[in-house]
Formats: sequence, structure tokens, C-alpha cells
Amino acid sequence: MMQNDHGLAEHILPVSEKIGLVVATGMVSSPFWLQYLKVVSDIAALLAPILGCTYLLLQIGFKIWRMK
Repeated sequence: MMQNDHGLAEHILPVSEKIGLVVATGMVSSPFWLQYLKVVSDIAALLAPILGCTYLLLQIGFKIWRMK
């Protein structure tokens, strides 16, 4: 059996080609996942301000509690 001197370097894609492949795959498949991304985005837009205010109130409460 003959040894292949080229190694794995021929089979590994450059980083730019890997990125291009991922972007192209995402674009082709976007009709399938875009609707779910919109749902997740809407939920995050609703919850983020509520969670932010809750966190801020907790931080203020802890600061006041420590000062006593």
C-alpha cells in the first residue's frame, strides 16, 4: 500500500470557505427557521425589560439593606 504524503491539509477547508459555507447554508435554510427566530425575539423583547427592572430593584434593595 502506498503512503499518501499529502496528509490531511488537502481535505481541510480554509477558514474563509468554512464561513462562506455556513452563511450560504443559513441563507438557504432561513425560510425554515426565520419564523421561530421572530417568536424568540418577540419573547425576549417582552421579558428583557421586566427582568432588567427586577434585577435593578434587587440591586437597589440590597444596597439599602447593607447600609442599615
